[in-house]
Amino acid sequence: MEDNYKIEMENLILEMRKKEEESNKYLLRLETVIIFLSTVSALAIIFISAFLASGTVLMFFLILIALLILFIGIYFALNIERDAGYYECRYCHHRYVPAFISLLMALHIGRSRLMKCPSCGKRTWQKKVLSK
Repeated sequence: MEDNYKIEMENLILEMRKKEEESNKYLLRLETVIIFLSTVSALAIIFISAFLASGTVLMFFLILIALLILFIGIYFALNIERDAGYYECRYCHHRYVPAFISLLMALHIGRSRLMKCPSCGKRTWQKKVLSK
């Protein structure tokens, strides 16, 4: 009876982990779409302002709106980046969710960021992992 219970619990845990990974993959794809759309929208508005309203107050407001769209997109993308998955330290293999300001200020290459591990305190390139 206990063996069946243990096997069933292990299967349930593996299924939950798989669902978490799928959910995190979806969120990271959504993050890419948000960044792409906000960047394209901001660039389109800047190009429109350059051709239609050169040297006017309208140009200033269009560029301001473009930057606002871009910053809002970055804000939502970083929130998704923080919520989807974990970062793993290279040295101690501690997995954690960093603070928003850490993500904002950290250098990054793809899904790796240069951050300080809260467990061992070493500053290394931390890789994004989808499940704990």
